[in-house]
Amino acid sequence: MPATTTPGDDRTTSRRASRAENASVGHRGRATSTAFTEALSDTLSSVPKPARDSFLRSVTGDDQLDSSLWGRGPSATQRKQAALENLRRQFAARSAVLEYSLTRAEAADLLEVSEQAVLDRIKSGDLLGLKKGREWRLPLWQFNAGCAHGFVPGLARLRDSFPGGVVSLTEWAATPNVDLDGATPTQALAANRIDDVIAVAATSTSAAW
Repeated sequence: MPATTTPGDDRTTSRRASRAENASVGHRGRATSTAFTEALSDTLSSVPKPARDSFLRSVTGDDQLDSSLWGRGPSATQRKQAALENLRRQFAARSAVLEYSLTRAEAADLLEVSEQAVLDRIKSGDLLGLKKGREWRLPLWQFNAGCAHGFVPGLARLRDSFPGGVVSLTEWAATPNVDLDGATPTQALAANRIDDVIAVAATSTSAAW
């Protein structure tokens, strides 16, 4: 005789099938999650650390990362050492800029103006200066014999739009820029492409500096 079932049997069978299906879905979900985590970890490990750190901060909004996935975070001592190393790089860059800078007297002699005129131009932003103790130093890159006043135009506008200080601006100004057709910002300023330089500074330095 064929087997008979009761409504209760149907409900029991249905519940068992549902549990089995849920278990299968859960297993697939965990497998997919694990595969995604491994793929993400492999991808991030292949990019430079600054880019990786920037991505993680943008995703998490903080530095509280899952140590089981990303490993243990740096200790307080390591953070201090990293901060100290960063300061050393900044001071080294500052020393390099100061080494290739003019004193106020040297700038005045070069431009054939008074030292007070040089100071006035520093204050107005027409010339860029960096303090060494109580004395001003003026980075060499801004001086150009081919320009009307002996220095590149547009420095006051550039100083106001550039997010960094004179040290970082010096590095940026001396670096060839694809958005300026391969010219350095200094060369572009000397060619009176002031608006182009300001536009590039506004769009590119927010991410780079």
